Amino acid sequence: MAKPSFIFSFILLALLINSCSTLEILNQNAPNANAVAQQASIGIDKGNIPPDFEISTVDGRQYRLSQFKEENKPILLYFWASWCPYCSQDFGVVRNIYPNYKDKVTFLAIDLDLNEDEELIGKYKETKGLDGIDFAVGRQNVLSDYAIRYTTTKYAIGKNGLILYKGSGVFDESQWRILLDGLADS
Repeated sequence: MAKPSFIFSFILLALLINSCSTLEILNQNAPNANAVAQQASIGIDKGNIPPDFEISTVDGRQYRLSQFKEENKPILLYFWASWCPYCSQDFGVVRNIYPNYKDKVTFLAIDLDLNEDEELIGKYKETKGLDGIDFAVGRQNVLSDYAIRYTTTKYAIGKNGLILYKGSGVFDESQWRILLDGLADS
């Protein structure tokens, strides 16, 4: 039977060799953000290129998600519904913060309730005072591609077209600022 000190030494040596190899690889001309984006795969997790889609806002704007990468502009996708009290909380907070970011980050709110139409969404936007935020009627293919199950789901997509953040839940003011600052600086 091997002595415990021999086994420990062997494990330590293996870890040391592996970490040296890893450090050597990391130090070899680390790729820039564009190279990383070119190597990323399409998916809905952090670091992925999100599935592309086209959508119309209730104000008549046409968006293609991939155009934001082409324009080197970050975008925040927010999935919501008019009946959601948590979305109302989020919008209540972000309404006062987003105007400071509207020239740096596009905020696209996509309705996940396919029974809600442009008129209802437009009234919601107006009632909540959400100027500058683009609202769109949900589309089944977008909701499916992004595996949307919850309201308040957020996808932060950086200038390089990669998903920087994915999550759901109500944000307070400091969380919104962190997310929008991170996107604006991406």
